[in-house]
Amino acid sequence: MSSSETTARRSRRGRIFDLAERAPQGDPFETAEECRAYDRSVRTSMIIPMQHMMKLIGPDCGPDKDVLEIGCASGLLSLRLAAQHRDSTFTGLDSNDAFLEVARENTIFANLVSYGGDFACDWARYSRLPYPDDSFDVVFSFCAINRWDKPARILPELARVCRPGGAVLLYDLARDADEGMVSFVLQYAGGDANAFMTSLRASYSTEEMRELLDQVGLNDWSVTKEGINLVVSSRARDTGYTVGEPGIYERIFD
Repeated sequence: MSSSETTARRSRRGRIFDLAERAPQGDPFETAEECRAYDRSVRTSMIIPMQHMMKLIGPDCGPDKDVLEIGCASGLLSLRLAAQHRDSTFTGLDSNDAFLEVARENTIFANLVSYGGDFACDWARYSRLPYPDDSFDVVFSFCAINRWDKPARILPELARVCRPGGAVLLYDLARDADEGMVSFVLQYAGGDANAFMTSLRASYSTEEMRELLDQVGLNDWSVTKEGINLVVSSRARDTGYTVGEPGIYERIFD
């Protein structure tokens, strides 16, 4: 029995939520309409985590950087980053054709409003990325690990396509998050509460992620729990952040 399994058994008692053992969910999105609904939801419900991720990865997206997002979903985060870093090239990959349809719709709209970024998306199998070694300066993933079915095969691929001196950064929910924080989020989740809890149950605990990285020889990567989120980085970094992004809601609710 692994140390994470032992910890899970010991922690069952006294827990509010049933989060002791991971419950993989696979990919719950089958149709483009389901993906559009998700896209509409994350534009507001995920605004703070997206802000956090942009602050973490932004300094790595300097001039002439090649940036790869694994599991780009509707492309929202890469499009926002591409608008901020117009001298970098962003590529989004997803294994779900329905999500890619929505990502291309969002890209067309971004081009219509002259967002100025350089973003394209394509289908790929994450465990066999269609790129040579050392192809990207930055490789990142946002809230997608809980849908990966073969993380032990995917993580080495991310390291393989990242150039020496580059950065790999993964951001997802942490199943071992403080239950008070989970309760706080649920207060505001509304109709997304069930989907949030399903994703949380499918996510990894800090200890499980460290074990996974050890298994694939990436034990020098850092794993940090920040609020309800897990931040995995190929190099040490400050993962703290301050809530708030002035300007997001300007001229929307006046």
